[in-house]
Amino acid sequence: MLRNLLTKHPESVGETYWEHFRAATRVSAKCFAASLFQMVHAVLPFVNPPLGTNVESMKDFLEEISPSNRKKKESMK
Repeated sequence: MLRNLLTKHPESVGETYWEHFRAATRVSAKCFAASLFQMVHAVLPFVNPPLGTNVESMKDFLEEISPSNRKKKESMK
C-alpha cells in the first residue's frame, strides 16, 4: 500500500519515484530562493532579484519543468 501511495502520482506523469523526487525538489529549492529574493526586493525595492528568481524567469522555469514538458524533453533524447 505504501509503495502505491509513493508511486501512483509519479507514474501518472510518466516518471519513476526518484525522477519525480528530483523534479519536485528542484521546483521547491528554486521557489524558496525566489521567495527570499522577492522578500528582499519588497523591503528594498532598488535591489532587483537575481536572474532566475524574478517573476518572468520563474514563470518560464515552471512552464519548462511541468510534467508534460518534461515528457517531451525526455522523448527528444
